[in-house]
Amino acid sequence: MLRYLALMFVVGVSTGCADDVVMANPSTGMTQICQESLGGLNPWSQTMACVGNYEAQGWTRANQQ
Repeated sequence: MLRYLALMFVVGVSTGCADDVVMANPSTGMTQICQESLGGLNPWSQTMACVGNYEAQGWTRANQQ
């Protein structure tokens, strides 16, 4: 039973990780990377906070698909 809980925890943590997001300034063409961080329990929120900060300044996501 404990093995299954541990496996579910590992799968849950690993699928919650976000990819790096490249942000681009449309005026200058300058780019910055909002990197995935494994330091916290929810690295996705740290990445999205970085993205949100740049978007508030008028930057766009350069790696949108």
